[in-house]
Amino acid sequence: MTTPLSKTGFESLLELFPGLKRLEYSTNLYTFDNLFEGVTRELFDAECVAVQQWFDQQKQIEYIGDWNSPITAEQRLMAGMASVSEG
Repeated sequence: MTTPLSKTGFESLLELFPGLKRLEYSTNLYTFDNLFEGVTRELFDAECVAVQQWFDQQKQIEYIGDWNSPITAEQRLMAGMASVSEG
C-alpha cells in the first residue's frame, strides 16, 4: 500500500524522476479516506480515471495501477472497523 497520490502528485513524481520507466502503484479508498476528509467513492473513482488517462498519454513510462487493493488490518483499525471480515 502506498501513500495516496493525486494526478498532481504523479506529475510531480515524474518531474523528480524523469528517467523512470515503470511505476507500480497500489492503494484503496480507505487509504485516501483515512488521510483526507470528505473523500467519496465517486471522487476516488474520478481520480483513478484521471490518473489512468494521464498515464495513457505518457509514452516513456509503464504504469501499473491497482486502486482497489484489499483493506489492510491497519486500515481497519484506523477506521474503527476491527470487526469487518476480509472475506
